[in-house]
Amino acid sequence: MLSLRTRGKSKIYYIRGHVSLGGKTIEVKEVSTGTSDRDAAAQVKAELETRLRNKLLFGPAADIAAHTIADAFESYITKPKPPCAADLIRIGRLNKAIGNMALGDYREAWRDFRQEHLASHAPGGQDRYRSVLQAAINEHREQHGLERVKLKAIPFFNERVRWLTTEDRDLLISSYAPHVQPIITMLAFHGPRVQDALQMPWGSRGVDMAREAIMINHEKTEKIQWVPMHPRVKEVLLPIWEKRGRPTSGHVFLNMHGQPYQDTRRTKTPGGNPLKTAHATALKRSGIEDFTVHDWRHHWASQCVMAGIDLITIMHMGGWKSLRMVQRYSSVSVEHMRDAINRLK
Repeated sequence: MLSLRTRGKSKIYYIRGHVSLGGKTIEVKEVSTGTSDRDAAAQVKAELETRLRNKLLFGPAADIAAHTIADAFESYITKPKPPCAADLIRIGRLNKAIGNMALGDYREAWRDFRQEHLASHAPGGQDRYRSVLQAAINEHREQHGLERVKLKAIPFFNERVRWLTTEDRDLLISSYAPHVQPIITMLAFHGPRVQDALQMPWGSRGVDMAREAIMINHEKTEKIQWVPMHPRVKEVLLPIWEKRGRPTSGHVFLNMHGQPYQDTRRTKTPGGNPLKTAHATALKRSGIEDFTVHDWRHHWASQCVMAGIDLITIMHMGGWKSLRMVQRYSSVSVEHMRDAINRLK
């Protein structure tokens, strides 16, 4: 049984004792009710006793039912490897809108948030919020010994696959400002996301010239991947490395003022592109149309497919979590496949 007793000059009531059911017992050493009013304290004790009896009867599920979505976010952001900065911003928005809702009502909470706050977002952007919410809920459930749950993914057809011919690729690269050309060469031949490239350091945690290898930190998917350095990338990075005194730390890529690029993943508006103006100028100079900075990633993946690299390898090198986002590249270049077929005799 649970009992009440006061402690200290404040006369705050504390709960202690035990709750038993079916041969099982939960000990309560001492829990503050937070009040000196006996009736209010008695209500707190009754609620605690009910919750503990439910826990004995139904297991961890009953305990977690009293938690909120904010509790799940707390578990998620305090795990050993916290989410990326952009996802922390999404968590802040989710928590502000639905954090006080019961964790068991996560489906209703997600439906409400999507309707009220994501109506103008593209399906892919909405699905990123869904993914973050689902990850937080499952982190919290796993910490309490419960099975994972799943929020239905939002279907979106990100079918855009844009790639350039070898001639157009080299023309466009040469059309960028000199300090931007090495960055674009990295994008074209290794396919990192723009900010993953811009924040890349020299040394064993980034561009390792001694090993001729690159560690790409795919922050969006929390994947880190070592890849051999492409000869074209080595060709443009080696003079920079030599000129700076063969550094083993510091940013590889600097802007026109010799300063590191701003990491827009850590701003209130994630997804900004510091290369936007330079890219627009390069397109105008080259005469190439309908090609975004992010399309360099499409170009790289498409070229990998046409070079015969399997999708699993492309997935790992590109930092994708699943084949879902890579399979769209499997059908690139009908003309390329036609040439291959015509070589059969």
